[in-house]
Amino acid sequence: MANLNLHDCVFDAKVLVFDKDGTLIDFHTIWGARMVSAAESIVSACKGNDDLRDQLFRTVGYSLERNQTFGSGPLAVAPIAELETIVATVLYQAGISWDDAVTLAVEHLTKRMVAPPAADEIRPRANLVSLLGSFRDADIRLAVATTDNRLPAENCLEVLGIENLIEQLLCGDDRTGPRKPDPAVLLDIAESFGAPIYKVIMVGDTVSDLKMAKAAGAMAVAVTGGAGCRDELEQQADVVIDSLEEISVI
Repeated sequence: MANLNLHDCVFDAKVLVFDKDGTLIDFHTIWGARMVSAAESIVSACKGNDDLRDQLFRTVGYSLERNQTFGSGPLAVAPIAELETIVATVLYQAGISWDDAVTLAVEHLTKRMVAPPAADEIRPRANLVSLLGSFRDADIRLAVATTDNRLPAENCLEVLGIENLIEQLLCGDDRTGPRKPDPAVLLDIAESFGAPIYKVIMVGDTVSDLKMAKAAGAMAVAVTGGAGCRDELEQQADVVIDSLEEISVI
């Protein structure tokens, strides 16, 4: 097995599991912008006002003033299908019939969120090809666990050039198997790789990622600069890093 150095902490690892958005790529470049576009489109379509716009942002966990997604909010951690229901509920509470609310959410939110990412929406948080390649060269198995839908997630890995380095991809719309934040996600990955769970490292940018790791018995590594704030991450993480490049093979 390979030893990894994580911010001066040495760990005997067999499996690395990464969150995608906020961990491998910048969260705000893609999801904040898509949420703003969706909210503006919804408000325009139903002839809403500033109060409706503000309620949409508050409910999904996004601050327009700070261009910030809150790490424990739905936009940061919920699968797209759940986000759709949340937005439809806000519209229903604003006096729109449920059927119309769902239609608005699908047309103006979901279709934006599931669209394949454009190259300018994907900003890698490290030299991922080199970094992940070094892990694979050391016989460390690699997986990605995300609440994003499978098609855009696969497209993202292709744009990043790491699709052949990632051996398992678990997504929010998978119809079989557990989904984040169920700890069984990590337990299933460990079993499939023939690894004990204590030799699995989960790297993520939200408290949800870290709680999942701790519940499964894996090591919880938080990376700052994503959706989660440092204070919240430090309360849950075994190790906190500011860059993926702080993880190295020794």
